[in-house]
Amino acid sequence: MLALSTPPDDAIEVFDLLEHERTLFTVSTSPDAIPDHRLTDKHRLLLSYWKAKRGRYDAPCRSAIDPCDLGPVLPNILLWDITQSDYRCRLAGTDVCHNFIGKLQGVMLSDLPCPLMDQARREFDAARDEGLATLVERTLHWLGRPLVYYRHLLLPLVNDQGERHMLVSVMTFHSASEH
Repeated sequence: MLALSTPPDDAIEVFDLLEHERTLFTVSTSPDAIPDHRLTDKHRLLLSYWKAKRGRYDAPCRSAIDPCDLGPVLPNILLWDITQSDYRCRLAGTDVCHNFIGKLQGVMLSDLPCPLMDQARREFDAARDEGLATLVERTLHWLGRPLVYYRHLLLPLVNDQGERHMLVSVMTFHSASEH
């Protein structure tokens, strides 16, 4: 399990979120150990659906995922192709694109100018390499949005041979006053 310790929730003030980019919380662990109290309803819906579709592998096959089953989550969904050395956004929901940098389809993870990219890459790699679920809360100050943070749940998907080849995630956006 990969985890980053952060100050207790009550120790993080809105002022701290205005100063610089920061990770508020991150954990990469078994999907069954993701802390439920940190999940939104959209995260819970994707996670429970993902668990129900796992089948014989440690992650569900991409072909087992039916977008029609995930209607309320679709604006917040991202699909990432695992390339040889990076991750390419295959699909990004409208809420993600609206709150992020615009259209993300085709964008490589390494092309995002996030100052905490090394942390983000470790979180993506944990899902790819170890089949772990990752939950992260991080500010978006680098996008000129210091009063916003996102909550991102990242899960692996496998092909018909059981090899991890994609990642699916749900990303929600929150005001700093909610934290």
